[in-house]
Amino acid sequence: MKSATRAPWLSPQRIDSLVQPEPLVLLVVSAALLWVLYVALLRGASAERHRILRAGLGNLTVHVVALVALASAYFGLDVTWLEHSALARLEPYVGLAVLIQGATVLTKLLKMLAMELLFLGHMREFVPALLINTLTGAVACINTAWLAAAVFDLQLGPLLATSAAASLVLGLAAQDTLGNLFAGIAMQFDKPYEIGDWVEVTGASGKFVGQVQDITWRATALVGMADELISIPNRVVGQSNINNFSQRGVPVARVLLLHLPLDAELARVREIVLGALQGAEGTAIVPGVVTTPQPKIFFSELGDAWVVAKILYWIDDYGQQLGIADRVLTAVLSALRQQGQAVALPQLVVAKP
Repeated sequence: MKSATRAPWLSPQRIDSLVQPEPLVLLVVSAALLWVLYVALLRGASAERHRILRAGLGNLTVHVVALVALASAYFGLDVTWLEHSALARLEPYVGLAVLIQGATVLTKLLKMLAMELLFLGHMREFVPALLINTLTGAVACINTAWLAAAVFDLQLGPLLATSAAASLVLGLAAQDTLGNLFAGIAMQFDKPYEIGDWVEVTGASGKFVGQVQDITWRATALVGMADELISIPNRVVGQSNINNFSQRGVPVARVLLLHLPLDAELARVREIVLGALQGAEGTAIVPGVVTTPQPKIFFSELGDAWVVAKILYWIDDYGQQLGIADRVLTAVLSALRQQGQAVALPQLVVAKP
């Protein structure tokens, strides 16, 4: 007894209704427009930006060429003289490959579009990878769900409902990971810092100071003063106090403390110190020290054998503060010594019994 004819695994009619030339042409034209946008509006981008964009657009071009080749093969199989040949059985599988490749091209198109728009509105060298990766992941999930429903008639709603218990278990197991992800996304909207900013993160885990190198789905990466890599989970950063030393173009105040003898002429010391840090017309003498606000000196404390002088100056590059502090201290001490003004030395008083 002959078995009944089985329905094909892939429905040629369904595939044929989904693979249309118009969306394919739209994808190709959109990829070309992304190249035009890059050449026309991002010509003055940095070398690092050019490297990232060219690599991404080059990868997109390769996938577009593969899409055109698959689409040509699919429409080439749809000819009358191939209808009864063995090659005709390949038609729905080639059509499925076209749909998958088209979804891949759409994902990469939106990724590159978002990257170019971020580069246009973001004048720093980098943009956080978290934004691009989140967008790419979301589009990929939507495309996968659409392919499953449109090609295989797989309804994901009931499947998600029946897996509620498993989702709860997985959510509890991955709560730290999800907490870091959502905290990172929230910080992208709040923008307490950007790539390249110098920040100080103070929380329950301690205090971390460094330049923001990247913001991923899990953590914020800082490069510290000694070029060490500091990775702080986004959830920890979201619960910490953040001091940003780079935004809004406001200079950062630095302090130098000096101990002077009790008999020092304070007015003369003030004149010597300020003269070592700025010129007659308020020009900067020490490289890295800004002219506005101008350096100041305060005699704020009185010790057992000295007067504490607090020298306040401002810098505009927080990452160079150690080098600038070295130059400021050298200039101040040299000026004091040239004028015969000594600094206070520790004194040890021994009392006779």
